[in-house]
Amino acid sequence: MVIDCHIHFDPEILTLDNMLACMDRHGVDKAALIATMVEPFYLDGKAKQAASGLLRYTLMRANPLGQVAYMTTIDSKGNFVLLGKKYRIYEKPDNAPVAEAVARHPDRFVGWIFVNPAAGGDPVEEVEKWSAQPGMVGVKAHPFWHRYPVSELDRVAAWCQAHGYPLLIHLGCRGGSGDYRSLPEKYPDLKVLYAHAGIPYFAKLWSYARDMKNVFIDLSSPYLDQELVRRAVEFLGAEKCLYGTDGPYGQQKPGEDYDYGMIKGWVERLPLRERDLERVLAENFLGIAKG
Repeated sequence: MVIDCHIHFDPEILTLDNMLACMDRHGVDKAALIATMVEPFYLDGKAKQAASGLLRYTLMRANPLGQVAYMTTIDSKGNFVLLGKKYRIYEKPDNAPVAEAVARHPDRFVGWIFVNPAAGGDPVEEVEKWSAQPGMVGVKAHPFWHRYPVSELDRVAAWCQAHGYPLLIHLGCRGGSGDYRSLPEKYPDLKVLYAHAGIPYFAKLWSYARDMKNVFIDLSSPYLDQELVRRAVEFLGAEKCLYGTDGPYGQQKPGEDYDYGMIKGWVERLPLRERDLERVLAENFLGIAKG
């Protein structure tokens, strides 16, 4: 079995039917959907692809400089910025389309419940509302783009631990948004999954996660490449790493089918025993997702 643990549902970029067709074409059995949180954008042109590669390189090789570059991808008004072009980040991602997709295709999709404690309202109420929907198996948060300290997730983390839901977090690096230690240590039975191989910390976070039984990373996103994925799995072991894509982001132009084969290929080409490959591609996700 192959499960994409991290893909956003944005029908403006990739419709549900097209997503299913892409999954079938590349042998992906199931996907864990996340609400879209930004206006559609594409990695069209060599300049955008080179910028992504440069960010990855500096985060791996010169991390303080890389973190400065990482922070420039959002502006003071909370827009995502890519080579000078701005895309609006949604303050309150809508979980309804994800829940509807899961209800329509329960054999192919499960869902993450997106919360933003900085947006007003009670994030625990949001989790409780959508957790009543069958197939919603975890909670997603983005302290980086939504600009809040990880400590704002404390009540959500307590709820997740009490109810057996994992918490997927995309970290920042300033103002407490990059605190990857506090929640796993305060809630030892909470499964914490750090997005995109632990960006923006990568190896520093891996050193921490290796000895923490409740900390995992996913291998999603065009932020990464084959070599970074290899290093992560080699350092942490297959039992700590989950296959994901961060699709449909990474497409080069509108109307293009999403290339599920790229990141899946990175994983399949790793020098892993078949049992470990199965762990990365599906079993680790099944082990942490709410059953």
